[in-house]
Amino acid sequence: MTDWTKIEVPQFMELVLEDEDSRILVGRIVIDRLPYTFETKKQYFTWRDELAEGIQVDARDIIIVGSAATGRSLSAKKKFGVFGSKSDVDIAVVSSRHFDIAWQWFRRVNVNLLNLDDEGLRLFEQHRKQYIFNGMIAANYFLNYLPFGTSWVQELQRCEKYLPSVLRGRKMSVRIYKDNEALREAQMAALNGYRTYLAAKKGS
Repeated sequence: MTDWTKIEVPQFMELVLEDEDSRILVGRIVIDRLPYTFETKKQYFTWRDELAEGIQVDARDIIIVGSAATGRSLSAKKKFGVFGSKSDVDIAVVSSRHFDIAWQWFRRVNVNLLNLDDEGLRLFEQHRKQYIFNGMIAANYFLNYLPFGTSWVQELQRCEKYLPSVLRGRKMSVRIYKDNEALREAQMAALNGYRTYLAAKKGS
């Protein structure tokens, strides 16, 4: 795994069940790896470098997560399903600067002026009560509202050509993390949930 070799889905599922501290494991098989949907490290790094220049963050702080990275969703809400034709491209961006800008927007904006639907209102309140406290902004829903959102959307579209063909044309879900620890904690929680699910399935 240290040379960013490709991890296929069956191998990923085996690694999840290994008796290894989840803090170490999440780095090896979720964060610091060649995503399942990319063929080469060069392809992945080229896309990251291009996007990083456009949204003004360090390329190392842009990470593909979710089923596009692992081949399996780590979300119980998505029933831990396999990467498929309807799967999003989940992108984690670690940037304290952009997190703080987004946080200030959530604190100051008048939600009544946003014309959000019921799901948008629920997510807005969830940010104020939970997500921001955990160091995360689910920017995919609110990206167009954020001060830097328009330029980010443009850059995501511009850099789509650097993605592997299997990811082009898909919805891109962006989450902004205050720091690497917040990203790691979020991915660890998801990985532990999937580990529990696989262990129960194996034992049944």
